[in-house]
Amino acid sequence: ATRYATLCAMVYDMSSFWAGKNVKAVCCAMVETMKQVKFYNNLLLLTIILPAFQVAVKLAGDTGIEQSDLINASGESSKERNFAAKLPSHILNTSFHGFYEAFMFRQLERAKQYAETFYEEQSESTINMSSPMFMREFYFGLISFWIGREKCDKKWLCRGIASKHALNNLATTASTWNFENKAFLLQAEEQFSQMDFEAAGVLYEAAILSSKRHKFLSEEALANELAGYFYLDTGKKMKSIHYFSQAFQKYTEWGALAKASTLSKYLN
Repeated sequence: ATRYATLCAMVYDMSSFWAGKNVKAVCCAMVETMKQVKFYNNLLLLTIILPAFQVAVKLAGDTGIEQSDLINASGESSKERNFAAKLPSHILNTSFHGFYEAFMFRQLERAKQYAETFYEEQSESTINMSSPMFMREFYFGLISFWIGREKCDKKWLCRGIASKHALNNLATTASTWNFENKAFLLQAEEQFSQMDFEAAGVLYEAAILSSKRHKFLSEEALANELAGYFYLDTGKKMKSIHYFSQAFQKYTEWGALAKASTLSKYLN
């Protein structure tokens, strides 16, 4: 029963992170869950939660967690690393969190490297509880459009369009509440990539409003940030400042203070 409770705690922690619960609160909860995971020597659960925890800590910056607790919870033994290396699902998990982190901190080459691995490995892995399928599809699509634009690579743009179709389908057939804002943001990135700037501007605003209406704080921050890059890249610097300012505010509300600080250079 206790082991099952630990599994439930891990699923709850992961779901809380992707739903946009305060990052610092999620980090604290994950530390307690990982203590239980290590106590019961459940290496599989550790390989699932650890990459997400590491990303959450980087987004938050100062988590308020004691350094000793951070080390004890997140440090990997050689036994744990050797076990993880044998799991196809772990490669998929680490590559997903790797490109997510690189995307959030605007590290294009690193994001591309991890996204390539993710794309190659996703068909090989059948078990992955680290993140919902639709979140992986959503962020892979966003990264694909970014890489496609920056590298002028049609292959990546096609991958982005495939992800857009997947999220459009979910928004239409499954849940408008959960998927509408994500579909709008992928559509905006597609129109930006196709240089239909008028349509892109409308869709970025729709993504922001849908995120706000459906209470996805972290995705409201992200939609504002991507709108800021769109306006900056299309020569509308003053307009971009408004969106970067909103993104800074929303990331701060989410508790992602280290992420918010990366936007300071765009606010002057």
